[in-house]
Amino acid sequence: MTDVEIYWPATLPKDPLFAGEEMLRETGADVICRLQPVRRGAELSVLVLVGTTALQPILQAVLGRVGDELFAGLKHLVATFLHRGDPAAPAPAAVVFENAATGAQFVFLPDLPDTAFRRAIQLDAGDGDPGRWVWDTAHEQWQKFEPAQDERSPLT
Repeated sequence: MTDVEIYWPATLPKDPLFAGEEMLRETGADVICRLQPVRRGAELSVLVLVGTTALQPILQAVLGRVGDELFAGLKHLVATFLHRGDPAAPAPAAVVFENAATGAQFVFLPDLPDTAFRRAIQLDAGDGDPGRWVWDTAHEQWQKFEPAQDERSPLT
């Protein structure tokens, strides 16, 4: 079984995709990248589908290169995908981590505070209830904002 599948909007520059893929492959993860056609006016998000039961082993391997706390691995990986090198170049609006086993999706937006990444690690960034979760800045916690859909396709 593939550890991680990355669904990348075909209209975005591929360098951040390749950098994130390389980072994950260096951890020993089996990674597949898929370019997704983008409908006109659609929000550009990156979906990272985690096929393993937990994201933590992958992040622990990334962690060895970026810092001394587990949340730093997740933050670094999200920042890699959200690369904003050239402000004029298109970039993803969000990175969505989905646990393939539970269907839980955590939506990571640019400029989230460290607390969001720390709490995502506590929730295992995908072991939560099925549905989409987003960071609630006012309450400093992950909030479920959309229930799971019976029939989902990537980035819907």
